[in-house]
Amino acid sequence: MRYVESASARDMEIFLTELASELISIRAKVIIDLYVDESIADERTQEAFGKMKEAATRNSSVREPRRFSRRRDPFMGMEIDLVKSDAVAYFSLLAHRVINAEAWCGETQVFGTVESPVKVWVDMADETVDGLITSAGAAGAVVRG
Repeated sequence: MRYVESASARDMEIFLTELASELISIRAKVIIDLYVDESIADERTQEAFGKMKEAATRNSSVREPRRFSRRRDPFMGMEIDLVKSDAVAYFSLLAHRVINAEAWCGETQVFGTVESPVKVWVDMADETVDGLITSAGAAGAVVRG
């Protein structure tokens, strides 16, 4: 597992966009909790957050409650299908700003957040993580890991 840190939240968005492509290619299940500890100031991110919450509310009747909860919370454990329209953009804008986001390949967690707008962790081959960091750098991000 490696921690990846960026110079800014915007740089982390760029890294997460690169990561999303890898998550799609390995068919990872991506889950996000739609709660934040700090208010979102950026207008694009606020809009994405609102749209994700609307989608969660619409889809809440089809999801089962989590094991530790007797009632459904549509904003906890929302799965994001990264191949759907706008999903990568929403993931990239929100994953590092919400209280939790994670990705799983079967029983193995390959990505997680640490409640920081500039730090996440990735559990993939070093070559893969290095490639993601290089791609994010080529796209203008300052990222290290």
